[in-house]
Amino acid sequence: MSDISSQQLEKQLRQLLNSFPGEEIDARLTSISLELTGQSFPAMPDIDSSCFYWARPQQQHAVLTSGEVIRLVEKGVERFEHIQKQFDQLQHSWRHIGAHHPEDPLAFFCYAFDADESMTGWWSGLPNSCVIVPQLLLNYSCGRCFVTFTVDSESLRSETLIDQWMLAFTELMHAVHVPADRCAAASLQRSKVFPQDDRWIARVGQAVTDIRRSDLKKVVLSRRIRVEGATDFSAARLMARLIQRYPGCTLFAVRVDGVTLVAATPEQLVSLHRGELKCDAMAGTLAAGATLDERMLQYEHLPVVHTIAQILAPLCEQLDIPEQPQLLQLHGLQHIWTPIQARVKSGISLLELVAALHPTPAVSGAPDHVAREWLMQNDDQQRGWYCGGFGWMNSVGEGHASVMLRCVLLQGNTAELFAGAGITAYSDPHSEFRETELKLQTILDLL
Repeated sequence: MSDISSQQLEKQLRQLLNSFPGEEIDARLTSISLELTGQSFPAMPDIDSSCFYWARPQQQHAVLTSGEVIRLVEKGVERFEHIQKQFDQLQHSWRHIGAHHPEDPLAFFCYAFDADESMTGWWSGLPNSCVIVPQLLLNYSCGRCFVTFTVDSESLRSETLIDQWMLAFTELMHAVHVPADRCAAASLQRSKVFPQDDRWIARVGQAVTDIRRSDLKKVVLSRRIRVEGATDFSAARLMARLIQRYPGCTLFAVRVDGVTLVAATPEQLVSLHRGELKCDAMAGTLAAGATLDERMLQYEHLPVVHTIAQILAPLCEQLDIPEQPQLLQLHGLQHIWTPIQARVKSGISLLELVAALHPTPAVSGAPDHVAREWLMQNDDQQRGWYCGGFGWMNSVGEGHASVMLRCVLLQGNTAELFAGAGITAYSDPHSEFRETELKLQTILDLL
């Protein structure tokens, strides 16, 4: 488990819980944090309860949660503003005890691509957008690990509170240290595709035609496929393989309301740390070893860079954008990538930046309002959280947000995968189809 024993942990929790003045008990939330010595990089466990797993293996950072204390849910064009207001109110009545640092993760969020989408199909039951404060959180960063227990005011006086926390902690740590089954499904069979291949290729052709004769410059079309395995799929097994294959990506898994989703995205929408912003402008995908396509650079990548720069300029005091993009190498493919850095103006929060940046032309199109209108008229895909985003926030409203890409929904022996491609005036429908197949294959290989 870790060098600290369960008895020591329980003793420290009781001491900290009993140490605060009684008049502070009116706090809506109370969090107690302790350091766990000897804890290794936490794995993604297979558990039935609500949980989040977020990892950047190359940076030796992982966050794992279990249970829920509070869930903030919103939908509509002002969803981020409403959630931010609720979270601000929560922060004002949130007491932190023990080894808490203001920059430590405290809450996770997920949001759909479309602010007005009613979640249907496999997304049924999930909120359009939500922020969840977990009951138990492990935060591992560069060799140090902290555990945070959070409780609402109604449960704070419970005589069994510590016992409940210890039971949740023991169960989670046991699950973390159970090795993921390395056995793979004997075979995979595609049971459905949405839309049919020929229909999707025709839709790309229609998009190219419309782009050439209208104000539309780029539109992103998505596909999804359903596969069945000989045995049930394991989120823990898949995550273990993703950590080995894609250590430079942001890896994410969530189990909410019985739905399990796993994602491996190379694209960080935005991070905010002590006022310093980082943002990935990423558009244009090439096979491994292929050389940079100048038309892809001009018509697919640079519009994303220019759009992000226009959005961030009024929110930042300084903006640093490299003149030349890089090729981000991943297993089997590479992306055209421009890393952007900035210093944000005082008072700007992570969710404000997310609201301003989402959706980038990399997942929607350009100009955004024209691309959205085209998608409403010509695309019948329900994206759900795909091409939306996920991330975490700390107590000062900073944190990380990533675009929900390379994601798969798991249910028993069935998996649903998603992929998309940016269509421009020079796109070839069959080449775009092969690009989506290449993206889908990154997850299929691991399933």
